Amino acid sequence: MLDSLKDPNAMKFSNLAVSLGAAAIAALFISDIASAQNPPTEPFDWRDDWELAEGLDMTIDSEGYNFPSHMIFVEKPGPGPKDPLYFVLELKGKIKVVTNDRSVHTFASDVLPIPQGPNSFDQVGLTGVCLNPENGYVFVTFAYLDETQIYRNGMARYSTTPGTFGLEGTDRLELLDVFRPERSATAHQIGPCQVDNGYVYTAVGYGDEKAQAQNLHSTLGSIIRTDLDLKPSDDNPFFEDDGKTTAIDYIWAYGFRNPFGLKMVDGRLFATENGGDVDRFNEIEEGENYLWNGTDWSIGARASQTFTPSVGLVHLDYIDEDNEVFPEDFRGNFVTVSSGTPGEVGRSVDGKRSLLLLQYDFDTKQMASVPRSILNYRGTGMQIPVSTAVGPDGLYFLPILPNAQGTVAVFKVSADPNSDYPHRIGSDETPLALINQYGCRQCHKITGAGGSFGPALDDGLRDRLFASLNDPAYAARVAEVDKLDGEPFVNFRDARQNILEASSDERVRRWLETYLQEPTFDNPKNRMPRLDVTPAHAAIIGEHLTGRAAVTSEPEFGTLDKVRFFIAAQVPELRYRHMILSFGIGGLLGGLVLLIIVGMFRRRRAT
Repeated sequence: MLDSLKDPNAMKFSNLAVSLGAAAIAALFISDIASAQNPPTEPFDWRDDWELAEGLDMTIDSEGYNFPSHMIFVEKPGPGPKDPLYFVLELKGKIKVVTNDRSVHTFASDVLPIPQGPNSFDQVGLTGVCLNPENGYVFVTFAYLDETQIYRNGMARYSTTPGTFGLEGTDRLELLDVFRPERSATAHQIGPCQVDNGYVYTAVGYGDEKAQAQNLHSTLGSIIRTDLDLKPSDDNPFFEDDGKTTAIDYIWAYGFRNPFGLKMVDGRLFATENGGDVDRFNEIEEGENYLWNGTDWSIGARASQTFTPSVGLVHLDYIDEDNEVFPEDFRGNFVTVSSGTPGEVGRSVDGKRSLLLLQYDFDTKQMASVPRSILNYRGTGMQIPVSTAVGPDGLYFLPILPNAQGTVAVFKVSADPNSDYPHRIGSDETPLALINQYGCRQCHKITGAGGSFGPALDDGLRDRLFASLNDPAYAARVAEVDKLDGEPFVNFRDARQNILEASSDERVRRWLETYLQEPTFDNPKNRMPRLDVTPAHAAIIGEHLTGRAAVTSEPEFGTLDKVRFFIAAQVPELRYRHMILSFGIGGLLGGLVLLIIVGMFRRRRAT
């Protein structure tokens, strides 16, 4: 085998095999996502992937992207059909610009200092974009693999037409040196940026070094501030006038884990941040320490709003009070994207893979209401929403993965009280939607997600109920409850009798439906709260939890799916694990092809 590897033709074939293997498995992965979401024999409607709040409509605005990661609107776009309207980043190194006529142009290619290559499927790449209209500057943040195979952070500035911008960036200016001593990492890299009053504010994740978030001599785990030429401002809170330019000169605030969302509102800066099991939303003030020290407790120590379990908060925008495009109850709210848990398939727990409204009181510096979803993913496949932006005619959002038709699109959500959009939040009566609606996962794990106050409801539930309800002790307990003369015991006397009279299998179904409506109907000591589940909904949830029906609405997964989900569950905290998985499987497939080719060459030599 070693002799055959020395053959230049064999080497040429081996390189080709690895490349083809990675590319083929990536294509297979994408098509597999599509087939998992909708069988090819069924008609596809992209609206089936998303549900909206009442009074909203949604349309596809533009499409044809490759792993898009962030978008931002031009503040005052020009009037011409080819004037830029918004910018979209593609993770692997391109900046796209969409014009008023919705045509998509490449504003800049090979943005990463060292291109990652077409077969690089990890999540490092372009992560944040912000604009300075006065000078026509486009700022972009990124992480990349350098010459020494170490991940580094970086920023760049492109020039174009002041005011309206243009279709192509020129005069690239870079900021790399301050980041060179530091190790970035996938999922924990540099992130969003904001331009305000002649300064650029940029969020930087902690990389792989937790202690650096409390170190003023590292940009990791901080928000940095530069001028428009990417130099530190001499009025930054920790600036040292010592003739040297180092990390401390750039830091504006510190003590962060992974700030993935950043938004400036009237000179005040706000951020969403990912923890391990806790996310947070905060107002960020100059010179402050936000206390992250590697623990989830520290995430909650200085938080305006925590989200636990974490929902994967990413990009952030704000709907102005006087924005008449939106309903009144939307105005004066932040809007953020929750990307969910990587590897998830189908509907998530509420608040994951959603657009969320956050109402913040600027006077008291406290939340004014509980966050609420205005859009949720309801498809049966795998999807990761990653960005949102307030546009001149609606709220736009961007998922990173292709849908069942292989399309990646920018969507526009707009107000329309007369819309006939087919899926509304709260109207879906599929089992997992109802489980979310009634909050079952707050106490119980279902399909692996939820709390631990009660037993898991998808791990042997049917067998446990069967054994308990057919034990003579259950009939004896019912007899004691029948003696009680208060409610709800009197009202459910017939229901208890119907359960006892049912066959063994039917007994499980009847009991669970009744229990969901009134948890104490046969046990006064039961501590589960009454959830006001309707009889119809109790039947749907009960059938699902006991495995008798409703599973037809869940996707069936083949071997590749199961391998992919297993690997995704083992890789810690990667927001785009599908890329790493594709790369790994591609390498394995390429290696297999290589072995076959080498074997062919050996047989040729033998003959």
